[in-house]
Order: sequence, then structure tokens, then C-alpha cells
Amino acid sequence: MSFWKRQYKVIFPEIGYEFANTLRVKFTVEKDLTKQTNKSSLEIYNLSDTTRKAIEKPDIKCEILAGYEGNGGVTKLFIGNVIQAYSKINGLDIITKFDLSDGQVAIRDSIMSISFPPNTPGDTIINAIARNMGLSIVFGEGATFGTFKNGYSFIGKGAEALSEICYGSGCTWSIQNNILQIILDGGIVANRGIVFSADSGLIGSPERIVKSNYKTDKETPKRKRKRKENKDRAEKQAGWKIKTLLSPSINPGDAVKVESKFITGWFRVEAIRHTGDISSNEWYSEIDLIERLTYI
Repeated sequence: MSFWKRQYKVIFPEIGYEFANTLRVKFTVEKDLTKQTNKSSLEIYNLSDTTRKAIEKPDIKCEILAGYEGNGGVTKLFIGNVIQAYSKINGLDIITKFDLSDGQVAIRDSIMSISFPPNTPGDTIINAIARNMGLSIVFGEGATFGTFKNGYSFIGKGAEALSEICYGSGCTWSIQNNILQIILDGGIVANRGIVFSADSGLIGSPERIVKSNYKTDKETPKRKRKRKENKDRAEKQAGWKIKTLLSPSINPGDAVKVESKFITGWFRVEAIRHTGDISSNEWYSEIDLIERLTYI
């Protein structure tokens, strides 16, 4: 792969503002598979007074794209809503900082009242909730929902309805780049054949990570049945932390392969942190990987 000539683009689509490779831009992006919204901190240097006033607004959407000219150009790195925005003077620079949250408005504002008749498929209900939240949806490998024989009714926040339905089907949900992502517990979204090695962006050596669960293993009805059938036991998280050249296309739930002196194998992306500064050497990703679980 050709990792040369770093590029970025920052877009505020609702008000028609776009910045690409002109001003200094710094960002950090943190993503994981939890139901908590993914976060980003973005800094743009030396905007005009008019532009600052236009984009320093709560809840407006911001998109961060980044990458390399020699590797396909910019790729969508983060989409979020502005939670907080302010400007400060640092020497000769005026720095405008944004705190962004992915799916913030969808989760906060999605109060709904829904009702479905008996024998409604679960995915029909999930899709209706996603539409109500203003989100598109992607299902991971093997993520399926049974039929609600007695129907389904709910009044409240969409996020709570998602948790209720996913729990009974052995799935988890998160929002990634303003897309509702539903995967099996311990499962993946898809295997896109992504490989990290010394020749394809891997920096240094992987670091071994072993964690005990911070809470009791989630005992969903579907998982309980599977363990009874297969006599599987819940495993604790074990995996690796790797550092790569900036990898904007990677999201939690992806399957990636690592090829190094110490390990070679496929892992699930549990969490990822992107760091970028167009005017310094910071342009990399740190990825937490876990070994695939043996049960659903």
C-alpha cells in the first residue's frame, strides 16, 4: 500500500461549509462497541470570524474524512453532532475546538410510541425503530431476530427499545458513523479482508492484553440456550493492542488480520482511537483487538 501525502476534509453538510487540506486541523476519535456514543475532539486553526460564528452551533452535523492520496484519498472517519464549540487564542493562532458525539441527537430525541401485531418479525420492529431515530441500519454476520408471537408495544426512548429487543436475541447494538450497527455478542459486522502487517500499515509490535470482565457475563436467553446445547463457557476478553498508520475505514466490529513476528491471525476490532494532526507526525490509529469468542 502507498501511505503518502496525508489528506483531510471536514464538512458541515447542513450549512454548506467544507475545509480540505488548507487550514491546520487536529483530531482525536474514539470508537467502541458499547451503547455509549462515540466521541471526537476536533480543532481547526485560524478560521475567519464569519466562519467561526456560522459553525459554532450545537447539534449541527460534522463529518471528518482523512487518509492518504496514495491510498485512495480521504475516507469517512467520523460523523457526529456538535456537543460543544468554542474558540481560544494560543499565541498567534485562533483555535476553534469542537466536541462531537456520534448519534447524539438520534439517541436524545427519539421518544416513540410503537405497536406491532402478533407474529411480527423482529427485524421489522428493529427497522421501524431505526427509521424513527433517523438512522440507517446494518446487520452483522448471523444477527437474526425471531418472530414476536404476541406482538410488541413500546413507549419511550428508541435506545431502550433497541436494548430490549437485542437482549433477547443475543445481539448488541452501537452507532458507528451515524449508522445503527447490530451484531451478535462476540460477532463481527463482516470480514472485508483487511490485513495489517509491516508492509500494510502496522507500526511496531502488537501488545498483549488480557482483561477480566468488569461485570457478570451477559446471560441472554439465546446465549443460555447455546451454552446448554454446546456446553460452552463464557470466556474473558483476551487480545492485542496494535498501532497502525491512520486507518479511517476501520470500525468496531470489523474483522481484521494481523501478521507480525509475534502473532498471525484474525481478530475482532473492539475499540479504536484515531489521532491526527495535519501539521505534525501524528497520523495513526490504535486498535484494541480481541480473539473471536467460541459461542454466540
